[in-house]
Amino acid sequence: MRLLSIILLCGAVWLAGCSSGVIAPASRPMMTGTVSYRERIALPASAVLTVRLLDITKPDAPEMVLAERSISNPGNPPMAFSLPYPFGGIVAGRKYVIEARIEVEGRLRFFSVEPHVVTPANAAQPHAILVAMTRDG
Repeated sequence: MRLLSIILLCGAVWLAGCSSGVIAPASRPMMTGTVSYRERIALPASAVLTVRLLDITKPDAPEMVLAERSISNPGNPPMAFSLPYPFGGIVAGRKYVIEARIEVEGRLRFFSVEPHVVTPANAAQPHAILVAMTRDG
């Protein structure tokens, strides 16, 4: 019986030593969706898609960027995105929008024309963002 107790104690100590001791942080809330455009053209490999979550509550102040992600060579539409944002980032009573833009070799080619509104009710749902080609496209 004493031998069994020693073996179990050694096993418990060994297993405790295998633990990293680091507790994984809770994953941040994630906003997902797609970005599309109407034109029937392919994007070059040098294209960069940038998606931002903005707080535009105060019309007389610059927008506050809550989250931003850039994707190099995003492919062709619909282009998927995932945008992690801060805990408590979408609060009732404030105004939020998703903005998307596509640049090619540093020049703006497509951008969000209509604001895509985000609310606490739709934040976790997939978002479909439509961008328009610039005049000099």
